[in-house]
Amino acid sequence: MGGKATVLLVLGFSLIFLVVGYNFGNLTNRAVDNSISYYSRTSAYNIAGSGANMALNEIFINPTWNSGYSNLAIGEGAVNVSVSSNGSELIVTSVGTYYDETSTVIVKLQASSFAKYAWYAGNMSSKEFVTGDTIWGPLHTESKLNIGGSPVFWGKVTALKGMNPSEKNLAKNGYYPEFHGGYESGVSVEIPTNYQFTDQKAAAIDGLSSGGASYFTGTDVWLTFNADGTVTYRTGSGSDSSTYSAPITQSLSTFAPNNIIYVGFGNVYTSGTVKGKITIAAGESSGSGHGNVYLVDDLVYTQPPMIWDPSINNYVVNEASTDMLGILASNNVRIANTAANVADKDINLHAAIFAAQGGFEMEDKSIPPSGTLKLLGSAVAAKEEVVALTDKWGNITNGYIRHVVYDERMLTTVPPYFPTTDQFEVISWYE
Repeated sequence: MGGKATVLLVLGFSLIFLVVGYNFGNLTNRAVDNSISYYSRTSAYNIAGSGANMALNEIFINPTWNSGYSNLAIGEGAVNVSVSSNGSELIVTSVGTYYDETSTVIVKLQASSFAKYAWYAGNMSSKEFVTGDTIWGPLHTESKLNIGGSPVFWGKVTALKGMNPSEKNLAKNGYYPEFHGGYESGVSVEIPTNYQFTDQKAAAIDGLSSGGASYFTGTDVWLTFNADGTVTYRTGSGSDSSTYSAPITQSLSTFAPNNIIYVGFGNVYTSGTVKGKITIAAGESSGSGHGNVYLVDDLVYTQPPMIWDPSINNYVVNEASTDMLGILASNNVRIANTAANVADKDINLHAAIFAAQGGFEMEDKSIPPSGTLKLLGSAVAAKEEVVALTDKWGNITNGYIRHVVYDERMLTTVPPYFPTTDQFEVISWYE
């Protein structure tokens, strides 16, 4: 029995070692296979990413580039890249292949808009930020940043030509501006100084074929937006609405099927509550008498785009706000000298403003100190115009102090047909 037991013991151990060895062999083979598969997937992924980055570089150099790549060899693999558009976005699709593995990268881009600043002034001239002015969001000027008191800036402030007075002379003048988001000089961000609203005009004309009525030329237009999604409009001349044609009220979608209202060789007088997405353009000006948009009273959304969050002591995006307004002017956007604006009342404005040749200003510099211009949105202008006049200590004698809060939704979404640069920016990257 001892001999048989020994034989059985040897056979048992042999069987165990055979099984263990077999499993170890399978484990080793699977590990090698997994390593090879992982390497192949990683290589395909890297090839797809390389193809996407190569395409983005081409688009950065030439924004009209859309040739893509067809079976372009990269190492031992290949990449195919296509560039397409869905109207508002450019879509780069890169498919990398390495042996039998494939990987896809999809990048979406949109044209960079000018609505990236809470306040932008191409040329400030002698205009100033004064005591009481508060800007929540980025601010830039292509000239000197003129300080005439103790304004407060909560976002990053940049200026091409420095500050006036110089930083070391601010206190000597009794000025104590606050830069909570930082300040930097020598930064240049140019905008075109003679922007023509040709695309906006073409879209408004095209809307006529859909039964719209939002294209006008050679006349002033009075627009009152209504909270139920309608707009009331009249045509005429000047600031006396009683001399205009009989008012017509239509749904905004019927009146402006392409979401653009265009007035050529005329001015726009507007107020009300905007429900929806719309852009107003006053273009084709012949001198300073045309191409202006006048704010005759508050012009707001049904829900404010930014709301105060006391838990962080800052403004945050109001997710309930879906309305959006663009105001485009060849010349100026003006606070009209109306009873609603002057009689010790604030002006509430929700919009993204673009003044191509002028700026944001009071219509009449004799307006008494009337309150606060409360802008939730963005203001971009070729020039800084007069919103307030001050004494030598920076105190308001005429006009309005500014409380500007940048509408952060405009980092990714802007009003219809809002002017854009010729460069693109990435808004999503899918792998």
